[in-house]
Amino acid sequence: MRGSAASDGSVWARLPHELADAVRPRIPEIARACVDGIAAEIPEYSGSFGRGPSRTEAIEQARRGIERDIDRVGTPAMWQADRLAEFRGHGRTAFHSGLSREAVQAAIRVSSRVTWRWIADIARDAGLSGDVLYGAAEGMFADVETSMTAVAEGYRAAEAAMSGTGERHRRLLHALIGGRTPAEVDGLLAASGLPVPSRVAAVAFRALPGAPEFPSGLLPSHVPADPSGSPPSALTPAPDTDLTGLAALPAGWLAAVGPLVPPVAAPESFRVARRALDLAARGLLDAPGPVVWCRDHLTTLLLLADEFLVAQLASTTLEPLAGLSGRRREQMAETLLALVQTRGSAPELGRLLELHPQTIRARLRKLSELFGARLDDPGERLRLELALLAERALPGEE
Repeated sequence: MRGSAASDGSVWARLPHELADAVRPRIPEIARACVDGIAAEIPEYSGSFGRGPSRTEAIEQARRGIERDIDRVGTPAMWQADRLAEFRGHGRTAFHSGLSREAVQAAIRVSSRVTWRWIADIARDAGLSGDVLYGAAEGMFADVETSMTAVAEGYRAAEAAMSGTGERHRRLLHALIGGRTPAEVDGLLAASGLPVPSRVAAVAFRALPGAPEFPSGLLPSHVPADPSGSPPSALTPAPDTDLTGLAALPAGWLAAVGPLVPPVAAPESFRVARRALDLAARGLLDAPGPVVWCRDHLTTLLLLADEFLVAQLASTTLEPLAGLSGRRREQMAETLLALVQTRGSAPELGRLLELHPQTIRARLRKLSELFGARLDDPGERLRLELALLAERALPGEE
């Protein structure tokens, strides 16, 4: 079907915009009906699609798929490469989830049948002609065929990977980041047939809901990787060269590269990388692109390793500032941080903060009243610096 008019979307392109306008408001209802139909007719889906988060996720996935297909109505014909890549991904996911290929293909047939019934009823109510109904049916039939083919391709690819080098790599990856004794690590590396690295960096991945499938070719074949696995991860001895392709991660994907460590410490590298993903998702790590390099954020990662203790440190150490108003407190905290970091004079701090020395002197007098001899104690100055840096890293928390 790859080169046919039906499969390249031209049937949908010939349909009138009125069909899309009539169907689009009903897409959420159609998506729920599709999921209900799959749960009722296919035993392998009945439990997960019947209730709970899996049902909600399935409805949202169905909604996006129907919306994408309806967007093709009345638009210039184009080959839906992204659509087929998505269904290949469904096939791979089904394999790793323990579903049969037949169940996934049956779900496509049920969903298409339910969708067609809705579209036919909506088109009739809108007064559209029989030719429009025929065209929609032809387009949907072609979509079923190409979708089922793509699912089969993805499923077979997952099966092949399980029996080849890819699976050997993944086993090694998950064993290393899962934590093994030095002897076990040596044995795994020897059995894998891969070069034995002196150091490795773990990579953690995260995909937001609706993100596209992880693109092939972003990572070299020799890198043990499972970006869509549980957990999504990779491992490399040469992150600066092996991971350059991650700069092209599509929207919705984020990766964090942990520190380079001996193989036995791979779980720690992975733990730090996952922590970096969490902080980046909350806007607490400033990364210029889709890849967070932990080596560039070690201070923040250390400060925020235990947010409860950090909050306790800030609240107790900076308690003398609690009585100041918001803007005044910010000014005093800024000056206090400059003071404990530099031990500079008023003119030096004035140049650093771009303020008049007299303003700095007034602030220093106030800080002396609030903190007293603590400003002269090296240990206390370190506590103050850590507390102030942590407060900056966690905006809004004191």
